[in-house]
Amino acid sequence: MADLDKSLMVKRLTEVLHLDTGIVGIKLYRDRKDLPRRPYNWKVNICQLVSAARYQGKASSGTPDLMVCAIGAACTGLIKTPERFTSGKAALGRYVADVEAGRRFMANTYKLGDNGKVYDAIYIAPLESYKTEDPDAVVIYANPAQMMRLIHCCLHETGEPVKADTVAEAALCSSIGFAVKEQKPIIGFPCGGDRTFGGTQKDELVFVAPYNMLGTLVENMESLLMSTGQLYPVAPFNNFTPVMVQSYTMQPEDLEEK
Repeated sequence: MADLDKSLMVKRLTEVLHLDTGIVGIKLYRDRKDLPRRPYNWKVNICQLVSAARYQGKASSGTPDLMVCAIGAACTGLIKTPERFTSGKAALGRYVADVEAGRRFMANTYKLGDNGKVYDAIYIAPLESYKTEDPDAVVIYANPAQMMRLIHCCLHETGEPVKADTVAEAALCSSIGFAVKEQKPIIGFPCGGDRTFGGTQKDELVFVAPYNMLGTLVENMESLLMSTGQLYPVAPFNNFTPVMVQSYTMQPEDLEEK
């Protein structure tokens, strides 16, 4: 199963989990010259490019000089994290009451840029459109019930919990950085920017995993299907006798032949 074609794995995950939008592949490049396509010639945010990929099936690229969101670029290692974030000043008055709380807030937001600039470009596309090379990470937006099943697919063999980013700041980009660097899956609570610019819905969480884990996810999903028969939606328990109002309840005389 781990050797399945990308498109088959995407199709299977999408149909079993009833995902509303497409699965997205993320590739980070150290040299923008290696990008498979040029970026737009106007400034955008990473969440916008992911939105275009999952909603519209569009592939796109981004470079730090053509980005607006500095924290998103820092999370993905496209720039060195600016001092206003490491000090916590950027969060002051917006999310936290004082600079020290802001420093801890930002320290708990996973940022590859804390160790300096690592990458120079990012490529974002529907996962199945990656033909010549594999992405670094996969992004899935799902509701909490679907996310529960994704968690089960992750821990099926190990029982280990999936990390959750509960800072709710730059969650998409922070989760991408975490999955690429730590080679582990993570669940994030989308931030205000993702909702404003990326069209993230109120019932959606974001799941990001290293690409090399995708085959295991699908394989474990198939094992869970064999044991439980259904992953999503969770079927209601209906093996009971209902109680109804008297006028609608079957009476003995209703069974009498006239």
